Amino acid sequence: MIPGKDLAEVWRLPEEDRRAGRRAVVWTVGPEGELAVLLVPRECAAPAGSWPAVRFPYGAEVLVRGARGEWRVPLAGVGVSPDHLALLPGGRVLLAGFRAGEKRGGWLPNGVVYGQDGAPVRELMLGDDTRALVTDRGGRIWMAYGDEGVYGDHPMSVAGLRGVSAKGDVVWSPADLPGHPLEGLAGATEGRCAWLAWYPSSAGSHLTRIDPEDGSSSTIPCPVRQPAGFAVRGREGVFLSGGGELTRQLLVGKKWKETGRRKVAGRVDGRAHGRDGVLWFRADDAWYRVSA
Repeated sequence: MIPGKDLAEVWRLPEEDRRAGRRAVVWTVGPEGELAVLLVPRECAAPAGSWPAVRFPYGAEVLVRGARGEWRVPLAGVGVSPDHLALLPGGRVLLAGFRAGEKRGGWLPNGVVYGQDGAPVRELMLGDDTRALVTDRGGRIWMAYGDEGVYGDHPMSVAGLRGVSAKGDVVWSPADLPGHPLEGLAGATEGRCAWLAWYPSSAGSHLTRIDPEDGSSSTIPCPVRQPAGFAVRGREGVFLSGGGELTRQLLVGKKWKETGRRKVAGRVDGRAHGRDGVLWFRADDAWYRVSA
């Protein structure tokens, strides 16, 4: 069992935001371990369970908590669906929709980069059916796509996995994978490297580790069929299932050996984030972290 002392609550939505009717729509953890949450006013939010989760255009705030304290980035007139939130170097914020629209036969941007002041600075085409998205310390964006993107017409998505720069230029495409990706599951970073979890079929899931310095990658089995998130540090890993079960794993050769298990209390958010061996996740109205 994973000891309780290894699981720590790190944040809850402030009472003043709750009283003001602000809702936490999407969240992320930055490359330096900053927790970021997109807060949307009640009047801009769509009914629970709707997609998109907002009414367009909408205003919002990105609340960021890091080593420098807490600060907020105001966003106004947003027209992109808040499916993915990510942090980029220089205090920039990336907001992206997981689907991409078309107009007159061309694909439309589905990502917007905002500056520290909340002003939009760049639109990005990030591909269609983006299921997992994570940024690294160098500002690169790593993505894993779903089957509608893989078997669709968007050139960014057909490879199943992709790495792009903060300007949207492709910096990595997969090669020599043990199967073609069918569904992206989760992403994490470890030092300078990025990890993407995905599966090609019902046979099992995989973890691909990418080193952006030389573009090399390696793939090993994933011990959890459909992880909501995971974190890796060396040969140690911690994985969260969509059902709220945490497992600690040790990589022996190319196989994982389970060394601990724990059920998380409360309703677990379907997306967790791994940074340098620390897994962050949300259960009910609180955010937690646990180390590999």
